[in-house]
Amino acid sequence: MHYEIRQLITYSLSLGCIDNYFCHPTTKKNTMFHENPKYREVFHSAVHNIRFYMPEDIANGYHMSRYVAAGAQNIYASSGTTKELLGAMMDKMLELCNDEKNVKTLRTDIATLANNIKYRLSYPVDEDCALRMGAIYTFIDGEDPDVTDDFWTRKKLALAKGDSTHNIKPDPELYAFFLSIGLPFTPAWKERSDISTDLNYFSQRTEALNALMPQSSIL
Repeated sequence: MHYEIRQLITYSLSLGCIDNYFCHPTTKKNTMFHENPKYREVFHSAVHNIRFYMPEDIANGYHMSRYVAAGAQNIYASSGTTKELLGAMMDKMLELCNDEKNVKTLRTDIATLANNIKYRLSYPVDEDCALRMGAIYTFIDGEDPDVTDDFWTRKKLALAKGDSTHNIKPDPELYAFFLSIGLPFTPAWKERSDISTDLNYFSQRTEALNALMPQSSIL
């Protein structure tokens, strides 16, 4: 086997790239952060044996694209949702409107979803939003720090939350670490800094939001 091929396989295994879910077909810049003095290790996932990094200079060490991605995430964070979930809720509303079998409950179902969104506006600090922000502001080997690609964000989220369809185990410690980064890095939540010490907030919020869903709805 050629030396270059052996190197590629070794590198792919170190990132979990044997699974296509982890392989980015367009990655051109394979950055090894542990070899770069401009970055420091901030977390090691014992579950996945993957190390996470942040710039030594937090104030000036990020590429502009990272701030743009974080700014976009902050817009959704201010409304207590993610782009994906908001899209799913809008799709559910359209589905309900087109379902002739449930005309009798249409008004109630739409009102329930509307109240769900209103609740999010009142209690915007959202776990998924915080997780995404934490993933945006951290790096793993192979990721290009000068390009913000949703592939890498989704990969890091899968490492934290787990993904049964791709046999990815959840890592509760990584999950908590992303929350610890995402909460203070989300400007929309600065006035809600008390959330970080309120251990019941997320569970109570989840229960309330689950109750504000149409009976036939599963998002």
